[in-house]
Amino acid sequence: MTAIDIEKKLETFSNLIQDLGTANYTSKELWQRQKEIAENFKAAQFDTPELKDASQQKFQQIINQLKEKENQLEAANEKFCDEAEQLIEQMEQLFAKHTSENSLSKDEFAELRKLGNQAFEYFKLPRWTTKERRTNAWDKYSNIRTAIKDKEDELYEKVREEKTKQISQSLELTEKICVVVNACHPSVKIEELLAYVNKFHEFLKDVNLTEGNAAWHLIEKPDDIKYSLRCRTATLNDVRNFIGNYKDNLTREHKGQIFANIDALKTDLNKAWETHKEDQEIKKKERDEKRLEWNKKQQDFLKMLGGRLENQIAYRAKQDSYVQSQKEFAKRFESRIPQQKEYIEKLHEQIIDLEKKYATAWTDSFKTKVEEWMKEKKDKIAGVEKDITVLEEKIVDINKNIEELPNKIKELDDSIAEIKSKIEEVKEKLTNDKVVVNNDEEVAEINVETE
Repeated sequence: MTAIDIEKKLETFSNLIQDLGTANYTSKELWQRQKEIAENFKAAQFDTPELKDASQQKFQQIINQLKEKENQLEAANEKFCDEAEQLIEQMEQLFAKHTSENSLSKDEFAELRKLGNQAFEYFKLPRWTTKERRTNAWDKYSNIRTAIKDKEDELYEKVREEKTKQISQSLELTEKICVVVNACHPSVKIEELLAYVNKFHEFLKDVNLTEGNAAWHLIEKPDDIKYSLRCRTATLNDVRNFIGNYKDNLTREHKGQIFANIDALKTDLNKAWETHKEDQEIKKKERDEKRLEWNKKQQDFLKMLGGRLENQIAYRAKQDSYVQSQKEFAKRFESRIPQQKEYIEKLHEQIIDLEKKYATAWTDSFKTKVEEWMKEKKDKIAGVEKDITVLEEKIVDINKNIEELPNKIKELDDSIAEIKSKIEEVKEKLTNDKVVVNNDEEVAEINVETE
């Protein structure tokens, strides 16, 4: 066997170690292969002792990799077992909530099934650290699953019993509700409808179905029977509200039956409303003619106030913007003054330097030049000082304007508040007028939803 053969075996051995835990072989088989390679080293021929040493070192490194891989797999399998046992523990803790006084909900049983399915997957894999550990976990898991199934069967048996009871109650409710609905027909005397509603309300009290449900119109306002159509429509809406509040007490089929009865009488009830509306229209037209002119004047006044308010708000916004711009101007001018003063200091320094040059000048012509430069500097100083004076005056004027603006803005705010108050006053008058109009007649529509 050559050194090349040994190298190939070592490469194959290393690759097998990398796949350990995912391939269909065990670490025991790898240790057997390690022994075979060790025997191969004895018969192998190397060109130099150095090559043999290098190959043996590589072999030792691969053996160390195998040991490290085994440690990793052992830790991973330990974690695997811990996770499975934790899932079983979660099942046990959740199931422990079930007592004679406290039954688990459907959602909790669903969660137990989910945990059980997750735990079962762990038993499909050969990664348990010991057979005994897997057996103990399986026994515990199996016992909990059996107990869960027994309790879940009890729950659904109870659900079936409650469903049967609900259907019976739903039928009784539906029969009585349909009697009330049919009595809402315009051909039935309103006094009969009132009697049926009272009788049905007494029945609801007997079966404890009044809590959380608003009082029925004819129970709350029995004197309203003079408004026959309104009471019939309101009673149909009471039926709808009752179904909405106690929808779990009625089956879908029974609710459909009730709404079918409502649909059957809506045509005749709507015709009665149409006749009533024609009578009301005549009276309404007379009232509307009187209110129309008043309403138009109020709307025009409201429009004028709205325009005035819009103008005042816009002017108020301009004043706010003006205050901000004035503050920015003042800040800008204030920031320029130190810069100008600093510039004057530099000019003074330049003049001092020129005076030194003048004192040491050798020629009259250079002295003349220096005198001209000094004059330019002094003229600049005078100009800058004048500019500083102007800036300070502007700052004073701006600050004076800023001090006066809050009073002006307050006057605007008072004016805006006054206009808004007047607008609300006019709107309230218009709203009250609509309320009066609506209260003068019955509601001319049926507001009953159907499925």
